[in-house]
Amino acid sequence: MKDKKLTFGANPSMREVPTGQHAVIEIGKFPEWKTIETEWGQKISFPITLFSHPSYESIPSKGMKMTWESKSVAALNLFAYVYQTDGEIRTFDWDVEDQFLGKWKLHRTDSGTYQLEQL
Repeated sequence: MKDKKLTFGANPSMREVPTGQHAVIEIGKFPEWKTIETEWGQKISFPITLFSHPSYESIPSKGMKMTWESKSVAALNLFAYVYQTDGEIRTFDWDVEDQFLGKWKLHRTDSGTYQLEQL
């Protein structure tokens, strides 16, 4: 019988990547992406698996499930690319799903902006 894994509680939010450094992530299920309101304004929230990050000492080799919440241009552009907007309604564009499989390098430039690069 296959071992079942139990999970309780919400996924933690990924910490900011320090400027000039990068993290390696895998982007999670698209229908779970959403916009959220925070004390810092509206952000994009979507699940990721984190494989490396300069602010975390040890990450299991299989990665760590978490949520990336960001109002960065990279996150906004990624959200806009994946979802089609019809007025106030956003629907997932299933035609682009395969383009996002695999790992991504999330680089934070010295100016503080994020860039996503497929590995």
